[in-house]
Amino acid sequence: MSKRFIGIDLEGIDVRVAILTVAPGKIDVELDKRSYDTPDEAAAAITEMVGGKIILGDRLVTALPCRVGLFRRLRFPFREKNKIAAALPLELSSQLPISLEEHLISFLPPRARENDYEVDAVVVNKREITELLTHFPDPEQNPRRIDLFPFAFLPILNNQDGILIYCRRLEVVVALIYDGMVRDYRLFPGTNELAETEIFDFIAQQISQLENGIGHEGLPLWVIGAGVTEELLFTLYQTDRTILTPGEDVLGDEISCEMAPAALLALGEMGAAKKTGELNFRQEEYAAIGQLAIFKAKLVAVALLSFLVVAGVVLTMHLGYLQKTSEERSLKQQLVAVFHQVMPAGATIVDVPLQLESKLQELQKQVQLFGLGNHGAATVLQRLSKDIDADIRLDLHEFSYNNVEVRLSGNADSFDSVDQVAAKLRNNNLFSGVEIVDAKLATDNSQVDFELQLKFHGGGK
Repeated sequence: MSKRFIGIDLEGIDVRVAILTVAPGKIDVELDKRSYDTPDEAAAAITEMVGGKIILGDRLVTALPCRVGLFRRLRFPFREKNKIAAALPLELSSQLPISLEEHLISFLPPRARENDYEVDAVVVNKREITELLTHFPDPEQNPRRIDLFPFAFLPILNNQDGILIYCRRLEVVVALIYDGMVRDYRLFPGTNELAETEIFDFIAQQISQLENGIGHEGLPLWVIGAGVTEELLFTLYQTDRTILTPGEDVLGDEISCEMAPAALLALGEMGAAKKTGELNFRQEEYAAIGQLAIFKAKLVAVALLSFLVVAGVVLTMHLGYLQKTSEERSLKQQLVAVFHQVMPAGATIVDVPLQLESKLQELQKQVQLFGLGNHGAATVLQRLSKDIDADIRLDLHEFSYNNVEVRLSGNADSFDSVDQVAAKLRNNNLFSGVEIVDAKLATDNSQVDFELQLKFHGGGK
């Protein structure tokens, strides 16, 4: 079954559409462009170019121009996305000269650095999202994702270092793609009245500054956008720089600079199932909700079927209960007899099965604690205490034991102490393997937090 990935590039009075139809063994590329005077005309043009109503399974993506976003690179001592999402408004409000009440925040996955995590965050005014959605025929459901240039191209360009030159008719963006991220970018807005020489001078100056910032020269270029003229492109070729064609392995080398942004949006969305590093401003009141209505009838049918199944199971259980009433009485008498044999004399009968089960669990815990075959928890602790040298300062915080392995976590005064403990335990014939699962500096940098995994011979049996 084929699936379509649709990239929409809105700029000025033009709407450009790229459709990648993915079928087993091949990818078809369709490109189209229309002009419009009103948002309604844009919606009608999009409907016509995608071949009618967007069907279930189509993934449609678009992006906002660079000039409407405010970008900041922040650092946090944690990497959990929910924590970052909660902390971002406080951090950004102190760095941006705007109120965040009427803005949306989106961020890329955190990148691990030496002692913390680096996060790229972008802020966009809600009115930009509102205005953009008026150009789409089904704004409640599509587009499924709204990105921001030049970050929207990152899923396609992040495998190679280079300079992206994205010339729109109203802005020029020069972005440094380095180490798998948008390392830095420069924006030149309002370029519709500038000559090609002025635009080239800006591009050359920004390339030089960006390369000086990382200490590299001669990086290859990607040149795309409707604002790229033949004269500008010729001038760039004259610099003897290597000019790459983005997405050439799928899109080929014949896609024009004007249509390349829409095609790259679709290609990036095609890889979204394997990647999670995209911005998305379809959130809060702008979240796509149309998909749920499609499944509403199916959800009702599933709920009704589930109710019938549960009702049938309950009825069957009730009939079985009635058939075994007499057997239950006999079993209760046997349980009472066993209770008097097992429990201490004079024990009060409250609930025989629960009391016997509680007694059984108590005995099982005792067996597990003291163990059989020298593998009990107490025995293991005694062996650990014996094997670990007394001059090694070690604090254990957690001891997790089962019949397969033992996990120890705590802190030591150095990484060398952790290595010494692991090496000592590997000589213990009680364990078949000793592995340092984790070892890192504590938050105060004075100790080393660690976790060891000790596996028993034969699964601890």
